[in-house]
Parts: sequence; structure tokens; C-alpha cells
Amino acid sequence: MISFFRKIRQKLLQQNRVTRYLIYALGEILLVVIGILIALQVNNWNEERKQKKQKGILLESLKTEFEENQNRLNTLLSFIAQREDYARSLLKLLEGLPSQVDSVETVFALERAGFVHYFNPTLPTYEEMKSSGTLSLIENKDLKRRMAEYQTFLEYSFRIEDGNKEPIQQYSERILKYMDPDFGDVNITDNESRKYASVKFDLEAMSNDPEIQYLLKIIIQKSVAEAGYKERIFKPRLTRIIDLIEEEINQTADKQG
Repeated sequence: MISFFRKIRQKLLQQNRVTRYLIYALGEILLVVIGILIALQVNNWNEERKQKKQKGILLESLKTEFEENQNRLNTLLSFIAQREDYARSLLKLLEGLPSQVDSVETVFALERAGFVHYFNPTLPTYEEMKSSGTLSLIENKDLKRRMAEYQTFLEYSFRIEDGNKEPIQQYSERILKYMDPDFGDVNITDNESRKYASVKFDLEAMSNDPEIQYLLKIIIQKSVAEAGYKERIFKPRLTRIIDLIEEEINQTADKQG
């Protein structure tokens, strides 16, 4: 093809048809430019298609991660509610000292009221998108803002958990004075209630220790405050992020269609 065009140019020059040659040369240049522009456009289309595909994959991964965090938060809220319930039941026992108690349930409550629970989120896709710059693929500014703010609310959640740790640990150490010396070494799970039955405790002595009742009241207060923050402030923001990711996924799919 190049040889064909070269022969035409040579023939026009030999015939001294300069004007026609210039027109032809310009036409040839124009064809080359058009070819380059078409190639660039095709390349842009390919890049755009790759970006949309990458965006779709990242959005789906983001949604999965935030949904997993939502599930973890719901589980944590359940644990916090249980801790509060156990602390309230123990406080009632210590204040009333009934003649008979369920030893298994009481040991279970004594142990679980002293659990410190932490929210452990996982967001590898979001962190990778921040470091790689692919966060720019997300068009929804509200979604990007809320994901950035999520880190702030998460940090505050961690501070609440750390603030709860000290009185809960103090309580755990305090009740050991009135329980089996080997209680701390007993590996107890929900499915091993028989091990609870073997643990001895002095409920009456505990009732005469005002520090235990005080710590139980602190545990109740802090559990209520922590659950309130996570349920009414943190959780709705997490839910809203998931909804916005879903909207972005649908919009991206519509554009691809």
C-alpha cells in the first residue's frame, strides 16, 4: 500500500502537476491523521471498558467488606447486650442473696460480665484503593465522603472500647478473690456447662464487697453507652455506605449496558 502511494506521488511530480500533488499529499496526511485518531479512540474505548470492569470488581469487593463489617457489628452488639444483662442479673443476686441459685448460670454470668469486646473491621479493598489512587473511579462524592468519615467514627468506637477496658478488667480481677483459685485456668465454652458446675464461688462474700457492686454498675453504664453509640450513630452510617455502594454498582451496570 505504501509503495502504491509512493508511485502515485512520483507520477504526479513527473507530470509537473504540483497542485494535484499537494492536494493528494494533504489528503494522504489527513488519512493518516484520521487513522491515528481512530486508533486513539479505539484505545480510549478499550481503556474505558477496562476501567469500568475494574470499577465494578472493586465496588463489589467494597460492598462485601462493608457487609462483613456490618455483620461483625451486629454480633458485637449482641455480645455487649449480653454483658449488660449478665451484669444486671449479678447485681440483683448480690443485692438480694437468694437462698438458692443456679451455680452454672451464675458462674457463666460472673465470667461473661467481665468480657471486653472489640470491633475488628476489615477493609483491605478500601485501603488499597486509597493507596493506588483507584478511589477516583468512584463518581459518587457522597459515598467517598462517607467512607472517609467512617474512619473517624471507627476511631471513636475504638476509644470507647479502650475506655471500657479498665473497669471491666478490675471487676474480673476482683471476683477471682471469691472464686475457685483455678478458675482462671478453666477453659469454658458455651458447650461445656459441666465445667461451670465444678467452679466454686462465694456469693455472700461478694455481696459484702461494695467494690464489686460498684464495678458492675459501671459495666452496665458503659455497656449501655457503648451500645447506644454503635447502634444509633455508627451502625446507620455503615448501612448508608452499603446503600450508596449498591447505587453506584447499579449506575455502573446501567452505563455498561
